[in-house]
Amino acid sequence: MTPAEASQSKSNVLDLPPDPRKRNRKRWIIGLSTFVALIITLVLVLSFSPILAIKNIQVEGNSLVKDKELDSALEPLHGVPLARVGTGTVMELLQDLPAVKDAIVQTEIPSTLNIKIVEHQPVAILIDGSKRSLVGAEGQTLVTLGAKDKPKLPEVKATKAIKDPKVFSMLTRVLSGLPDKLLASVDHATATSKDFVELNLKNGVKVIWGNDQEIALKTKVLEALLGAEKDKESPIKVYDISSPQHPVAR
Repeated sequence: MTPAEASQSKSNVLDLPPDPRKRNRKRWIIGLSTFVALIITLVLVLSFSPILAIKNIQVEGNSLVKDKELDSALEPLHGVPLARVGTGTVMELLQDLPAVKDAIVQTEIPSTLNIKIVEHQPVAILIDGSKRSLVGAEGQTLVTLGAKDKPKLPEVKATKAIKDPKVFSMLTRVLSGLPDKLLASVDHATATSKDFVELNLKNGVKVIWGNDQEIALKTKVLEALLGAEKDKESPIKVYDISSPQHPVAR
């Protein structure tokens, strides 16, 4: 082939344009890599940058736990980046405050942590000598009361039987199952065994409750008995609902 023919042959070869799919794939890979790099940078900034560190802690929802106790327990969070603090971190710091049941944590950029405290509901006042404590549904001590604290809850004296954790937790489960109105009508309560709870109402009526089985049914029966018309000449002093299907009034 002569040089002229070779030149003519080359001029007849068409240069095909690049495959658009390869071009798009390359752009997609570059874009994805850039996005991942930005995400990693953002995570590092949020996790370690002092710019978004906690400076203010706002707490609400507490009535049993004092503000000073919460402030002291949460002090280690100051200076920690917001992104590194969640419910688990907060609850770990509050684990020595038995009245705290849960915490709802929200962050507010740039430097505020909002915490809503959820407390256990007290059901009784345990009286042990001169010491008075609020107790929860499982018999756990929530807080120690001061001399001026006078919550409107049933009182329970720390007798030998009550000091048995199984007996006491059974009693507090009964109290926790009562509607607010009925619980407010109980002056004091006691238990002599795991099968015998007795409630003494503020109107002088005694309720033999029995054990902690069928609490909902016993509650309905007691409410019906208390709401029934009374004979003023022969007032009822005792309601026995230990067998709720066969209640006794005397």
